[in-house]
Amino acid sequence: MKRLSALVALMLLLAPLARAADSGFEGRMEIRIKDADGTRAVSCAMKPDFLRLEIPTAPGDSGKLVALADFVRGEVALLTPGQPLYAAMPIRDAVAKLTTARQTQGKATLLKTTETLVMLGQPCIKYLYKDQDGVTEIWIAPGFGSPRAAAALQPLTHDAVERELINQGGFPMRVIAKTTTGSTSFRMDVVSIEKSPQAEAAFAPPSGYHKLDIGGLSNLLGGL
Repeated sequence: MKRLSALVALMLLLAPLARAADSGFEGRMEIRIKDADGTRAVSCAMKPDFLRLEIPTAPGDSGKLVALADFVRGEVALLTPGQPLYAAMPIRDAVAKLTTARQTQGKATLLKTTETLVMLGQPCIKYLYKDQDGVTEIWIAPGFGSPRAAAALQPLTHDAVERELINQGGFPMRVIAKTTTGSTSFRMDVVSIEKSPQAEAAFAPPSGYHKLDIGGLSNLLGGL
């Protein structure tokens, strides 16, 4: 994930929530991620204004990192794998940290192409993110925007194309990052979308979990 821009990294977290907030979507989404460490199956559960991400700590590992986003409270939380602990941070602080990190990166551009493709019934538009490490191909399904998500992400935008992408609530259905030599270093694909009722309890830290200092969450965000 480190070679993706801070904008794309945060969009991967908030875009499903943006979809749920505006469309009233409730259900699950399965995402496949491939990188140098192997392949991971990421699960998303969604309700309007809430998101739960379950990310394996390593390919084939039963341990999972659970991320919870609550747009009503404006907070993102991470549950510690294997321990009854969690760390939380206001979403505005997470955006501010990513904004600062992005300002230290080299020159990068986001280009909108004319290529289109339908994925899982969703019309998508191809964008290209170019930086000193290579080119990232991003297939966006537009029209899932949340005004609150767009407002939160605005500080990360650098130009008109990025502002358009955020304002339209772009949803990343496929992301392929390639190095300057053309080899694929990262790939993310949404492989299924299913509408189904989701229990409200799944979107908050379980009873009995203890809140940690936000330093752990802050350090994680700094590594994106």
